[in-house]
This record gives sequence, structure tokens and C-alpha cells, in this order.
Amino acid sequence: MNFRTFAAASAALGVLVAASAANAAITVNTSPGQPVANDLYGTTLGAMGQTMLYDFDGIANANVSFTGLEITDAQNPIVNSAPPPYVGPGAIIVSSGGNPLSVDPTDYASVQGGQSSTFETVGDYYLTSFSFYMGSPDAFNSLTFNFKGGGSQTFNGAAIWGGNPQGDGNRANGYRVYYNFNGAQVTSIDFNSGDNAFEFDGLAGSLAVPEPGTWALMIMGFGGAGAMIRRRKAALA
Repeated sequence: MNFRTFAAASAALGVLVAASAANAAITVNTSPGQPVANDLYGTTLGAMGQTMLYDFDGIANANVSFTGLEITDAQNPIVNSAPPPYVGPGAIIVSSGGNPLSVDPTDYASVQGGQSSTFETVGDYYLTSFSFYMGSPDAFNSLTFNFKGGGSQTFNGAAIWGGNPQGDGNRANGYRVYYNFNGAQVTSIDFNSGDNAFEFDGLAGSLAVPEPGTWALMIMGFGGAGAMIRRRKAALA
């Protein structure tokens, strides 16, 4: 294979790698069971090959960032928000519609109606899997995964957590939802809400960076493509 053919093949392969990763369809993972009720702190993370990346209290991986409204007082939240329910160590009891509700008192995120929040990777890092804990699931919530290299995939309403329950906003319902990326590379996730509110906590997953071999192949491909263009211009001249 001569250099020109190799360069073209390298460039094409680099494009195909990026395209296949971007076009991979994300699905709600149904193993070890979805949704996982009251798994705020991610007791199933290890089995899914994930770690906690951002929990709004003390864990903030240096390779990710979050932009959006964070509620810092679960015992006295803003009017249009409610802390995700939780039954376990440290839980407190608050009143919801005149009924007692067990919740976690730590910080969490809340997306108000017509607003959005973004969880994203830093630098060359990208997500290869993701899970989060959501409270009081609502049909007017939506979640968008943005792929490395372009493209996105959006889950609306009950599709976010796999369809059951349908999204009645019951504040006693809280689930950790896992997603299978099927090879997709995600650089950011947008949390959107059409009404008040979209409450969640415990953003977890797995991170990766392009392998040196992949970078080298893509750089060689782009360099070869540039060389071909220069030779063509010289020939025409």
C-alpha cells in the first residue's frame, strides 16, 4: 500500500470510528434491574463498572463539571422543588402534601420549568456509561446525551427511566437509572424540564480518553489528507 492510499484509508478509518461512536444508540440498562429504588448512593455502581463522579456535596471528579441550580438545604427547599426520596442511613422526615416523606438531607440538583442543567466532561475525556438518581419522576422531564464528534439522543418523560411508572410526579418515588451506551462516547448530558421540577442527585459513570493509537491514526490520516491536497494543487499549478 503506497502512502497516498494509506493516508486516505487512515483518514476514512478515523472518520468511521468517530461516526460509529456518535451513532450508537443509548438504551436504559435493565440489569441488575431498572429502576433501582432508593439507590441514592450507588450501591450497585461497582457491579456496573461505575464510580460516583458528582454528588453535589463533596465528590466532584476533576474531569467533569456541572452547571445548574443546586439546592443546598433539603429541609427547607425552594417552593417548586422537593428533595429526592431516600430510605436509609441519614434519612430525615419532611412533610409533603401533609404526608411524611423520607428524604436524604444532602445537596441535590433541581431544574425548574423552562430551564436546563448540564453535566459535561473536561478536556479530551468522555463518558462511556452513566447513571443518576432521580426523584419524583415527571412526564415533562427530558434528558439529552450529546455525543463526541456531534449528534445527540434525547429521552422524554417515562423513557428516561424505562417507562414504569408513567411519570406521575409522586415524591415518594426515587430511582437510580443506568444507561447502556453501546459504544457511544458522550461529552455532555442536558437535563431539561417543561415544568417544576426535575430533581436528581448522585451523577455516576465511567470516563475514558482517546487511546494514543487512535489519536496517532487520526493524526496520520488528517496529515495524509493534507499532503494529498497539497500535491494535487502543485500538479494543477
